[in-house]
Amino acid sequence: MGMYPEYKEIPAALLARLLEHPDDEEWVDGLLFEAGDPDSGAAPGWSAAASSSPLTDDELRTRFTWPHLTFSADQQRRLGGLGLGKYPDPDWFSHLLVAADAPERIDLTGVLSDDWDERNAAWENIVEVPVQVAHHSAYRTGDVEYGFHTDVPCYGIDGYRTAQDLTSVWDTIERVLAAYPEFASRIIGQFEAEIRYYHGCVARGSVDLSVCW
Repeated sequence: MGMYPEYKEIPAALLARLLEHPDDEEWVDGLLFEAGDPDSGAAPGWSAAASSSPLTDDELRTRFTWPHLTFSADQQRRLGGLGLGKYPDPDWFSHLLVAADAPERIDLTGVLSDDWDERNAAWENIVEVPVQVAHHSAYRTGDVEYGFHTDVPCYGIDGYRTAQDLTSVWDTIERVLAAYPEFASRIIGQFEAEIRYYHGCVARGSVDLSVCW
């Protein structure tokens, strides 16, 4: 048994509704999850509102214009999720972005190597760079911040990121790719899941939740 953090994309309008009663687990779970079968032992799935973009296909088509990745119509509609491994693994992609976005260029050869030993040695230097991932608590009581109350995820929903937060990440991705053109295709290939996630969030104007299973 372990803790598995992930980011879950949701529409901004759904977040606004969650924030109306963030300390009411029935309200939160009713918005985010399908009821499911209590006898099956399986966790409830995400609700329709948390799974599909409210934008029309035509609106989505005009937003998914980044030339380096293609998205089918179904991929454009479907809201994403980004697993972060098993706690306490770091958010590897965020560490790479912060290190590579520094004013001085770093050598990405080892990080992107096909040799595991070389890659692991290079990552040791990357993860030494402190990363502060912006996220907001659901509500505050005095000086104590809380996440969303829920009975579904094992370890809860501890906060959210705004559309502005996600756009900031995407801007960093584009800066890093522009600063390292010789590595751009390898970065996209190695971190395609992460780049697809952030591009999808920004194209749909979404927000996301920090969830831990």
